[in-house]
Amino acid sequence: MTSNKHNILQLRKNGLSMDEYIKKLSGKSGQEIKENIQKYEPKETILNRLAEKMEGYTVVVFSATWCKDCKINVAAFIKILQKQSSIEAIFFSDIKSAPLDPNIRWKVPPSPPEVNDFNLEKIPTFYILNSDGEVVATIVESPKHKDSLEEEFIYVLENA
Repeated sequence: MTSNKHNILQLRKNGLSMDEYIKKLSGKSGQEIKENIQKYEPKETILNRLAEKMEGYTVVVFSATWCKDCKINVAAFIKILQKQSSIEAIFFSDIKSAPLDPNIRWKVPPSPPEVNDFNLEKIPTFYILNSDGEVVATIVESPKHKDSLEEEFIYVLENA
């Protein structure tokens, strides 16, 4: 069952902070994400504007280390967070598909049950929630309208 309104306090409790997410990264894929974090150079001129736009919002991120787009875009988002710590983010990782069951997209567990609450279809997905826990915008997999992830966040918020 999907929900239109999410309990941000419960999401904080069940999810991971950026630091917790980074600590969980292991193996070759985890190392690749860490390297991508170091390599990513966000557009500095955009970051202050992004922080202003993100005030009052929470970003909920679903990802997996096996996912190519996650390795790139979640890493980019982490670098953005490291540069703009005022942006709140909650991470859900270890998403696993259920390839043998055509009726189920994600295997719960090990995937967190929140994948069903958000009706998650692809990863990474960045859900932007307002203070009431309502999804106001999403970014799925990678930027679709702008050249960088930080610009895409501004774009989707301005067009929500």
